[in-house]
Amino acid sequence: MPKLIKTNLNNNSMKREFVFPLVVGIIIGGLLMIFWQFNARLSNIAAGVVQLEQATSQNTKNVGDIITFINNATGQNGAGQATPNTPAPAAQ
Repeated sequence: MPKLIKTNLNNNSMKREFVFPLVVGIIIGGLLMIFWQFNARLSNIAAGVVQLEQATSQNTKNVGDIITFINNATGQNGAGQATPNTPAPAAQ
């Protein structure tokens, strides 16, 4: 009988030695998964910001071209017109 009790004690100590690394491994694995998800979401958001910057740049260029066209069509940038950078021609 003492041999059976000794075996039971050894099995209990083996179970305790196995549970602690298992719990630590699960916790570390969970933390790694959380950081991986955070990194994936951050990458997606960064890609979206890049697309928004490209769209904004293109739209700014288009608006500038439209304003230039309107100014040229209405004669706002024509010769003899007063612009903020050049003085008006003197009247004689």
